[in-house]
Amino acid sequence: EHESKRKKPFAMDLKRMMYGFGDMEQPLPETVEVMDDIVCEFISRLTEQVVVLSEKRGKKGKLATEDVLFLVRKHPKMYYRAKELIRLDKEIKRASKITNDAIDVLGKAPPGGGSSA
Repeated sequence: EHESKRKKPFAMDLKRMMYGFGDMEQPLPETVEVMDDIVCEFISRLTEQVVVLSEKRGKKGKLATEDVLFLVRKHPKMYYRAKELIRLDKEIKRASKITNDAIDVLGKAPPGGGSSA
């Protein structure tokens, strides 16, 4: 009963993905619910495996992207997609830092470009 009342965190994204892969624009709610359950179960199991792996590596409480990559290494699509997402995350963080640095510099400049005449 508790499981059926759980929020479906991926429902909206799954609806869009299902439509993108050829399902109806508004798939049946039951189908979306089953897909959400499958995704949540997959993420839960993968996370549990990452925790066990990190503990074996002596990094209790510290999960690493390398552990996730190690676990999906035999699944090329997942492995290369995970690598791409990690790369994009680093790129976004770098761009964000550059933007924040620029804002800091511009924010400290005198109004009107520095001349008071």
